[in-house]
Amino acid sequence: MDFKAYLKNHIVLTDGAMGTYYGEKYQRIGRSPELVNRTHPQRITAIHKEYLDAGAQLLRTNSFSSNLQTLFGGQETELSREQQLMQLEENVRASYRLAKEAIAVRCAGPASDDGPVIQSTSTSSAAEASPIWIAGDIGPIPEQRGKEPEELLEEYRIIGDALLEAGANVIWFETFSDYQYLLPVAEYLKQKKDIFVMASFCLNKFGSTRSGISAGRILKTAREHSAIDGVGFNCGIGSTHMYQILKTLDFGDLIVSVIPNSGYPDIIKDRMGYQENRSFFCENMQEIAALGVNLIGGCCGTTPAYIRALKKTGLGDQAPFQRRHKGAFKQENARIAKENNLFYQKLSQGKKVVVVELDPPHDGNCEKLIPSALQLKEAGADLVTFSDSPMGKLRADAIMTGAKIQREVELPVMPHITCRDKNRLGMGAALLGAHMNGIRNLLLITGDPVSQGDLSGITPVFDFNSIKLMEYVQQMNAEYFREDPMVYGGALNYGRANLEKEISRMRQKCAAGADYFLTQPIFDQTDVERIAYIKTQVETKILCGIMPLVSYRNANFMKNEVFGIRVPEEIVACYHKDMSREQGEETGIAIALRLAEQLAEIGDGYYFMAPFNRAAMIATILKRMREQCLI
Repeated sequence: MDFKAYLKNHIVLTDGAMGTYYGEKYQRIGRSPELVNRTHPQRITAIHKEYLDAGAQLLRTNSFSSNLQTLFGGQETELSREQQLMQLEENVRASYRLAKEAIAVRCAGPASDDGPVIQSTSTSSAAEASPIWIAGDIGPIPEQRGKEPEELLEEYRIIGDALLEAGANVIWFETFSDYQYLLPVAEYLKQKKDIFVMASFCLNKFGSTRSGISAGRILKTAREHSAIDGVGFNCGIGSTHMYQILKTLDFGDLIVSVIPNSGYPDIIKDRMGYQENRSFFCENMQEIAALGVNLIGGCCGTTPAYIRALKKTGLGDQAPFQRRHKGAFKQENARIAKENNLFYQKLSQGKKVVVVELDPPHDGNCEKLIPSALQLKEAGADLVTFSDSPMGKLRADAIMTGAKIQREVELPVMPHITCRDKNRLGMGAALLGAHMNGIRNLLLITGDPVSQGDLSGITPVFDFNSIKLMEYVQQMNAEYFREDPMVYGGALNYGRANLEKEISRMRQKCAAGADYFLTQPIFDQTDVERIAYIKTQVETKILCGIMPLVSYRNANFMKNEVFGIRVPEEIVACYHKDMSREQGEETGIAIALRLAEQLAEIGDGYYFMAPFNRAAMIATILKRMREQCLI
């Protein structure tokens, strides 16, 4: 009987927890129930049989933590790695054998390796008979310092091979936080045998795994890989939070399992335990089943009594509930909301946009910043953008500065968000706060490192790089901002020695949701040509960087001390030491206008960096650009 075909028409009731129930039943004898597969096998068989008697139609083998770390970690042993692996294989094969033996006792007949066992007890009528399945259970192997990824992959493959050799036709990857090892192992096992692979992930209360992957992204990846036959969620959270997360998702045509904890653990009589809440759990699981899931069961804290109570609700072997497909509606809403962003709307319509960068104050005093932003608004700038402590030096927070300017000047803002200063939690909090304050445009960049002289006192974080940060915001758009998403762009380093590598990174950023790119300041005709070439290779919007230089000293500094920006000698020669401020600014304005004219045919807009926050210079440039029909 084909398991996948069966699940299309039936809800399958799985067993409950093995680990926590074993600890409750046998007073936590041993460190892990997987250790007793060979020393006290009757205990595992007895628990399997209790779940079968309660109504479970699928047993997960007692191999979740059958790995070298669990079996041998922390113990002195003279066994070689090869000998340890042999014992690991024996332990895994034993776990499958014990599940088969429990079924044989329950169903009064030997279990088959070719498919499910049909219950045939004297108390069951033919109409009540239903198949029982065994899933070979594989949990995440603890990653240890010094252990290479290939070693872990080998161990996963050995565990999977042992389950296949024992007769498994269903492999259940349980409580994973990402697909790093799961996918290659699933593909490996599928090449050896036609099996059903279930990939189940552990979520937190916010709908993400420990690796920061959202439930929505988990489903998306499952759709994209043929090695995954079903996808699910287990452990980590109780049934209430599980329902709150799942009700926002669109399962599409995926086969989905849902196996939450009974609740959250607490100290009960000096032991970690779970509150008994069968009735509450079953009510929530009925709501979860109504979302259209295919497999229902329990994880930590659940017992055979929970599975029996679920069975009494009518769950198990009935047809899955009709799913409510929400994805297309949500995507359409998000698309409309994105197009309501005036900056994005103008850019997507092919109109030239103007973004101007101002520096946040270094002392928290914005008395000069607000008049500058007002001046730029009157000059027709579409956005003002604020750098995030450039050069790793203290400045007012870019998001907070942007929120104040947007609120008081009523001009849209685009804060820079760098990866240097915030860990994953802090970044998520900052993005939620930005959205709450009406900010909808972001520039996502890796950011300048902390200078060597400051390393003793400032710790760089870099939980992300720019691409990973974009994926994170893309995820937040899907999970939190669906109806009003963030629009974001990235930096374009057109001067990179290996231009093809930069183009490759641009494509990755586009795949991560970047709608546009801002370049570094352009001064050289060669760089204009590079931008033109990039436009032929990547279908995206590029805002060309222009920084008016204001003095001989300023021009020489940019030429000689700023890495990655090419200022040709002919630009520097336009300035001299005895220039007045007005002469220096006028020279910078003239050069900026000339560059804007050169970039008009290839750029989708302009990104002006106001030198020393001299907004009046940029306002003059914008006025003359309008006179020349450049914007």
